[in-house]
Amino acid sequence: MGTCSACCPVAGVCIPDRNIFRGPMTDLSVLVFTGVILALIAIYAVRLRVVPMPSLAAARAEIISYIPSDTKTVTDFGSGWGDLAINIARHRPDIAVTGIELSPVPYAISRMRAVLAAKPNLTLIRADFRKIDREPGDVVVCFLDPRVMGDVGDVLDQKMRAGGIVISRAFAIPGWQAFGEVPMKSGSDILYLYRVGKHKAEA
Repeated sequence: MGTCSACCPVAGVCIPDRNIFRGPMTDLSVLVFTGVILALIAIYAVRLRVVPMPSLAAARAEIISYIPSDTKTVTDFGSGWGDLAINIARHRPDIAVTGIELSPVPYAISRMRAVLAAKPNLTLIRADFRKIDREPGDVVVCFLDPRVMGDVGDVLDQKMRAGGIVISRAFAIPGWQAFGEVPMKSGSDILYLYRVGKHKAEA
């Protein structure tokens, strides 16, 4: 039977102690919520073969520095928590930036961050980059698991126009020839730079 913090002297009605609604049940709710979130991240990591990875500010700045000055559109394949897409939109207001992310938890968080950033040149889409029916634009950036880099190459072969630039952090696109392989100053990764139309050894 619950405890009372106060009683009405006229009606004799006890007012429940608010503290009884706190404690173990609240802790359990937090644990359940956290468990659901982690489970969703794990399920989509297995399904997509990609684990959303946050990026440090120094690494983002390096990537942005390789985006050509005349670029009008940038697409981030696997935009994750929104770090890079938001920073490109912030530092290059002349560019229309699109982030594509399928995993629901990183996407939801990136959407909230985008609202706070309030950048009109930023669009975030929940979708599979392998299935989306749109041109990726002038520049594509990605930081994905090496197991899906072949898919990146297939999509760009079909949809990216000649002259487009691809900037891949850490992992090369199989069968593609980079015009630059640049060691990153912010870490041990390499930036692989490609130009569509000249990305094949025989081209």
